[in-house]
Amino acid sequence: MNYFVKKSLLAGVYRARAAIKFIAVTLTFAWGMNAFAGPGHDHGDEPAQAAGAASPRMSSHSDLFELVAMVDKSQLVIYLDRYGSNEPVISAKIEVEAGSAKGFAEPQPDGTYVFKTELLAKPGSIPLSFTVSDGKDTDLLAGDLVIPDAHAGHDHSDSLLGSAWVKGLAAAIAAVLAVVFGWVLWRKKRARPAFSLAALGILIVAIAATDAQAGPGHDHGDEAPAASSNAPKRQSDGSVFLPKTSQRLLAVRTLPVEQSSLPKTVELAGRVIADPNAGGKVQPTQAGRIEASANGLPTLGQAVRKGQVLAVVRSSVSAIERANQTAASLDTQGGIELAKKRLARLDQLEGTVPQKDIETARAELQSLQQRGKAISGSVAAVETLVAPVSGVIAVINVVAGQVVDARELLFEIVDPSRLSVEASAFDATVISNIASASIATPQGSVALQFTGAGRTLREGAIPLLFRTVPGKGALPLAVNQPVKVTVQTKELIKGFAVPTAAVVKNASN
Repeated sequence: MNYFVKKSLLAGVYRARAAIKFIAVTLTFAWGMNAFAGPGHDHGDEPAQAAGAASPRMSSHSDLFELVAMVDKSQLVIYLDRYGSNEPVISAKIEVEAGSAKGFAEPQPDGTYVFKTELLAKPGSIPLSFTVSDGKDTDLLAGDLVIPDAHAGHDHSDSLLGSAWVKGLAAAIAAVLAVVFGWVLWRKKRARPAFSLAALGILIVAIAATDAQAGPGHDHGDEAPAASSNAPKRQSDGSVFLPKTSQRLLAVRTLPVEQSSLPKTVELAGRVIADPNAGGKVQPTQAGRIEASANGLPTLGQAVRKGQVLAVVRSSVSAIERANQTAASLDTQGGIELAKKRLARLDQLEGTVPQKDIETARAELQSLQQRGKAISGSVAAVETLVAPVSGVIAVINVVAGQVVDARELLFEIVDPSRLSVEASAFDATVISNIASASIATPQGSVALQFTGAGRTLREGAIPLLFRTVPGKGALPLAVNQPVKVTVQTKELIKGFAVPTAAVVKNASN
């Protein structure tokens, strides 16, 4: 290859290597100047903050009241509740002493109280005291309200790397280094074209340094505003912050509890059944047609007495059976006539015929007459249905003129004050460990009395029988109503007793 061609190629390679080194150094300076905004201040892809500072607040409570005071729009908003039940107190008189300010809080339509003072606009600690009067209850609550300085924090004037003069000095040093590097390249004949790249590097470094000089105030453009911390949220320690505004909306109620020895409870599925000694069913013994009694057919829910006539069943038979019964009745009537004539002849021959023949003829006549009555009654038999016990009509399956079969259920009578509950237990040890039992309904709780348990499994469970305890104001229950039976056993455990409504089961029970 030609010598001059090789020399030109080597000169080009050297120039390319010098240019690559220069570009690398220039980019290093530019990146370093862009990082001079100070530690912890890279806002490239920073997400918006999820929570801001909570409003200044103070809380205090006694055995009677619980008070929460919160600063909102330069005024003090006061929430007053009963300490035991968390029930809002909306008709109290609250006298407020906030430092040198003193006055009464004004009640608001939403159940809060408002107290206005100029002290809330100044940062610092303000001693607060509240004199609460609600009817016969009077109490004194106190505490300190700390108002933070809104301008404190986010000040970078004392930061060495964040100060403007340090950034300017760094930009000057970068520019000098770029010029020196470019001069060295100019002295080398092979790399003179790179001097123009040095000038470009000076411009890039100056622009980077100027962009990094954010100066005091540290403007971040259109930053997303911090969300309010007054909303409900879960704290980092697992607790839940639920402000009074949310408690009022959800109508949260509380109940003081204490640890004690409590019986272990077992929850069983059950259903309400009729007490066999206080209920009954009405069924006909023969097929027939329903006829109303003198007082008409009873209605659902009507109270009836034992022995009261509910309905009448008139027997209905087929044509062949009716013809057979009619023929048998006629035969019986013919036999009765013959027996009467024979008895009359024997009566005329009294004294000449044995007395036993006369008595035999009379007995045959009486037998035929009774048989005739039975046959004639069977042709149009009537069965009267009466209430077997006193109670309430729970089931009615008849209307006037309805044709029914024998043993068909027409009426069912129950006594609402004497019902039973049948539950299913899968553990046989529960039978001998029952202390008390009850069922919970939307209207309240019903006490139960354990009467016995079956010794044969029914669908893999042992049937337990409970009887409702009669009393004043007993809650209404319906037969076949599904219920949950809460059984308290004799086994004691330590715990806190809470209302059933305060316990919610999750997906894992």
